[in-house]
Amino acid sequence: MRSVPRLPDLRFAEIRPLPPRLPAGASRPEARGSSEWVLGRCWLWCGNRCTWVLWLGSASTAGHYAQFYVCEPCLARLHHTIIDYAEAMRDAPTDATGFKVPLYIAPEDPPRPEPINYRRPGTRTRRPRTALGRLWHRLITGRERPSAPVA
Repeated sequence: MRSVPRLPDLRFAEIRPLPPRLPAGASRPEARGSSEWVLGRCWLWCGNRCTWVLWLGSASTAGHYAQFYVCEPCLARLHHTIIDYAEAMRDAPTDATGFKVPLYIAPEDPPRPEPINYRRPGTRTRRPRTALGRLWHRLITGRERPSAPVA
């Protein structure tokens, strides 16, 4: 028997635990701000569990849009992925003209002038925190060549 998805249980609102990052004894804000923790389902990696979630903005695809909510563990993972991306771009190799090689290119972009100048071996970089960060790290250090676009 499959379980039916449930909406958050609001009957016991006064005895629920406080949302993440609020000190004990603090009351919930009365105004409905866009960055307030609310009970609901997370949209990211945790499997859509019902917990405290934070609104990150609107997401859209093919003419549809929805409000985008994430829980605290998924927010931390997203935060670390953004840090990994920023550090990968800071340490990105340069092309023959001295411009940094981007991690993402559009199909219509011209190929980068060769050679690609990678950082010197032995140069210390911070270890990536996420799986995607480790993939970017292999690209920016030259241990993995970018894949060819799929036709």
